[in-house]
Amino acid sequence: MARIGSAPVTKQPNNYEIYNTFSIMGNEKILHESIFKENTCGCGANYHTTLTDARLIIRTEPKNCCNRRNYSDVSIFLRDIAEIRQTTEIRDDCEFCACCVRCCHSPKIIEIRGTFGSKILHIPKDDLASLQIAIPVAIGNHKLISHH
Repeated sequence: MARIGSAPVTKQPNNYEIYNTFSIMGNEKILHESIFKENTCGCGANYHTTLTDARLIIRTEPKNCCNRRNYSDVSIFLRDIAEIRQTTEIRDDCEFCACCVRCCHSPKIIEIRGTFGSKILHIPKDDLASLQIAIPVAIGNHKLISHH
């Protein structure tokens, strides 16, 4: 009688490096990552957006003229998103810093709304079309397919 041995199958956890204090959960998969950098006289902000199969993870890093960086981290569960819009953000007020004055007319952006309120996603132009498809698909998959 032949004896066939088998080795245990193991999978090492992936500890992805993302720009956020909210780390990736156990079996969560990253679907898309993007970084949008405003570069206006050195006073712009950086926006890191990570789409997973369960959440949108967003970091906003405003940069002031003193090169001081603060950040705001947000984790939004896909099940809590009720509406997605594409819009343009036009502000009548102008920003002022020691190096420049600029009027703020940004390109097309994605706005999401849900039980958490409203959040604007600043996405690079090259990633906008793919995220307009990826976000609704991820939401639909998360809401429509039961995870047991």
